[in-house]
Parts: sequence; structure tokens; C-alpha cells
Amino acid sequence: MENSADIDRISNLPDELLCHILSFLSTKLAFTTAVLSKRWRPLFKLLTTLRFNEKSFLDEEAFPCIVETVILTTKLIKTFHLNCHPRNRKSLNHWIITAKLHPLENLELRSMLHHNKRITLWPSIFIFPTLVVLKLTKLKVVDNISVDLPSLKTLHLINVMLKNKDNFNKLLNGCPILEDLQTNIYYMEEQGDGVRLKPLCKLMSANFSSTLDVPIKAIQNVHFLQFKILGMSLEPKINSYYSDFLLLQNLIHLELHFYHMHQWDDVVELLLTCTKLQILSIKLKWSYLSNKDLDINPNVVPKCISSHLRSCTLNYEGFKDQIQFATYILENAPLLRVMKITVAEKFSSQGDLYELESCPRISSECELSISVT
Repeated sequence: MENSADIDRISNLPDELLCHILSFLSTKLAFTTAVLSKRWRPLFKLLTTLRFNEKSFLDEEAFPCIVETVILTTKLIKTFHLNCHPRNRKSLNHWIITAKLHPLENLELRSMLHHNKRITLWPSIFIFPTLVVLKLTKLKVVDNISVDLPSLKTLHLINVMLKNKDNFNKLLNGCPILEDLQTNIYYMEEQGDGVRLKPLCKLMSANFSSTLDVPIKAIQNVHFLQFKILGMSLEPKINSYYSDFLLLQNLIHLELHFYHMHQWDDVVELLLTCTKLQILSIKLKWSYLSNKDLDINPNVVPKCISSHLRSCTLNYEGFKDQIQFATYILENAPLLRVMKITVAEKFSSQGDLYELESCPRISSECELSISVT
């Protein structure tokens, strides 16, 4: 029979390989492994990636103690991910200060909402010269911020509250090489339009959950753009929104998610700015689009539809004008290869949906796909 020394061959591996193995474990499990093994104990301090999720801790008092111990003993931190309860809000800001002593490149912070309470971060959260990725979820920064993010390429602010729009503009201005932007933000104050926004020349991908907060002049060079449009286009402020767009000459892929009433002429207004668009996806959810004829001038065909569009994905919720918009695309997109229609089962038996199969298509290579979800 083999003795334990023969069986435990893994402990004889080089330190670099053992550290690589530890990096795939949760920090909690890696910490436990190090505590139980003398061979692994010194290796834990060499980890450069720390990931903590308070949900995995049965003992809520042990969580801050372990985080504190690990972050103070780790020699070099490059990645720090943390999901914690608001009761640890004071500790969180101190952990961030400690992380700043390292050449941190990737920071993800998430608050576990408790009675709709968010953790308040210190405004210095946006001073991180080495940071490449910053993702904040369900947090707030209530004071005026200072920004120094010269290396940041990815910024995700999901369910984040800022003091006002000036702070948001200031934040974007402090990210000169930003490539990936995703926001769903709220403001504590309505005022603020004093900070002028600079173009984000390196921005490639943008995702917004409220069109009223889109930094229009900063996204001119994006290749991928997604809107989750929450407002109702009956409001004049939103009606004139799309006309404010400059030419999105590099946009290839556009996704629109409507959660309330909107008009198809608004969609065409936006498409007129996307001259090279190849992929279009439109999804309606809980929408109240009127079941009337399409409100689009048939003589107005955006250049992207007539010259570049290759893929179009739509969903169907029983409205006649949805079918008419699909027909409008099929009749005016000569390079279209794929038209995908997804339909909820309760609408799958409606006859006008399948009339699309006999609709004339200007593209001889276009394939129509109707799938029930």
C-alpha cells in the first residue's frame, strides 16, 4: 500500500503551479486549505486574486475577520472581488484603502441590498491609477468625487447612486482610454449640467439602462450599443431624444429593449444615425405599443438597412405594428441574411405572425426563423 507521502504528490509540485491551482478556488476555500496544510500555508500569501462572497459564510462575524486577515497578509493583490452585507460598510471602505497599496487591476464590489439600503463608498473610490476593470453593483457615492483612472478600460455601474450628473460626467472624463461602459445609475440631486463631457475616443461597447443618462457626445465611436429604454416616448423630453444623436459611424451591433410605450418612428430616427449597422435586435417587454398601423414613412429607409444590415432579431407580443416593422425590414434590406422572430407561446397561434413567411423579401439569401419561447 502506498504511504501518504506517495499519495500526496500534489504537494510536491512547484510553488508557481500550486499558486495557480489555488487561484481557481474561492478565497474562502483557499484560505481553509492553507490553514490545514503546512505546505500550502506560505503559498496563500502569494495569491494575487482575492474573491469573497459573504453569502457563502454561515458565520456572519467570521466574514470580516477572514477578509481583514487575508487582505493584510497577501503580498500582492491584482484582483479583488467582494460581495458583502451593508453591516460591513465601514470595513469595506478600509479594505479598499488597503487594496490601494497594491497594483490593483481588477476591482468588483457588490452590496447585498438589505431593506433597500446601499453601502456608501468614499468618493476616493475613483482614484485608482493602476485599475483596468471597475465594476460596482448596488452601491452609492453621495459626495462630490475626485477621479484618476488613467488605465481603466472597463467600467460597470449597476444600480449605483451618484450625487448628480456632474459627478457622472466627471467620472467619464477621468477615464481617457475606456473601452467598455455599462451603466444603470440614479442621481440624488437633479441639478448638474456644469461639467462638459469629453468624447470617449476608445469606447467600443456601451450598455445603458436609461436613455436619459446616455452620454451622447461620448459614444460616437462605439461598435456595440445596447439601450434598455425604460421611459415612455409620449414625454416631449424623450420624443426629441434621438434627434440629438450625432452620427454613430462605427456602430455595427445595436440592441434595443423597450419596457414601456415607444414609437417605431423613434427607432427609425435612431437608425438614421447608424450608417454601418449590420446587426439589429429589438425586444419588447411589458410594452404598450399601440395595435395600429406602423407609424413609419415607407419612403424613408435608413442607409444601414438598405446597404449593410445582415441580421435582425425581433420578438412578438401580439401587436400588428411589430409584424409590419418586420415586413419593413424584409422589404428594404437587400443584404439581410437572417430574420429571427421570437414569440411567447400565448401569441404563437396568431395568424398574422405566419404571414411573414409569404412576405416578399428583397434579399434572396434571407432566412426567416420563428421560434416559440
